[in-house]
Amino acid sequence: MCIFFSLSAQNRKVTNIKATYYHDRFENRNTSSGEKFSQKLYTAAHKTLPFNTIVKITNPKTSRYVLVKINDRCARAGVIDLSKTAAKRVDLLLAGVCTMQMEIMPEEYRSLWERQTEIFAMFESMDMTIEEQKNYMDSLYNTALDIEELDMVFFIKIATVSSKAEAENLLLSLSEDYKKRSRYEKIYNENFYNVFVGPFANKEIAITNLNKLRRRYASAHIIKKKNE
Repeated sequence: MCIFFSLSAQNRKVTNIKATYYHDRFENRNTSSGEKFSQKLYTAAHKTLPFNTIVKITNPKTSRYVLVKINDRCARAGVIDLSKTAAKRVDLLLAGVCTMQMEIMPEEYRSLWERQTEIFAMFESMDMTIEEQKNYMDSLYNTALDIEELDMVFFIKIATVSSKAEAENLLLSLSEDYKKRSRYEKIYNENFYNVFVGPFANKEIAITNLNKLRRRYASAHIIKKKNE
């Protein structure tokens, strides 16, 4: 099943909202929608949004974001209460209260919301950095892909170089679009470094980026890593 996500974000309204998170005393209580509340689920309370609305919450300071489903009511206008697991994804737990950006998402994003727990577990199993996690989620949000396939992550290896300094210089030579999603990695037990761009959510996205990168880095090629 191929789920298509809208590329036209300019048609969706982004508003600032004060974000808080639930106290543990609400665990297992009935929400206003009739569902049981769980701190482990990606849900939220809002005063007026219809139940089951999928909302994207972004922390403007860290650019981290999460999808939540509205399943409860909040007494105050201009506030959204997140479950702790959602609050953690947007760096809200330490702040307690923070101004976030809220975006109401099209119905097509429900499938992605349903798979978030699985996706975030994959991040842990593959030991992805925060930046790699964000790059992967960006590719899910902004492209059309089959989210039934989550067992592979794709990278583009630009080159193998013989020193850390050479690897760092290669990263600096990348365009701004790729600098934020690139890294180098020492080859185990050898004095060589691989330089990567990624991760990408599927092969089609990786191929599109490979075609761009090969204009400058002829030896660039796709590698894939399996989620064990």
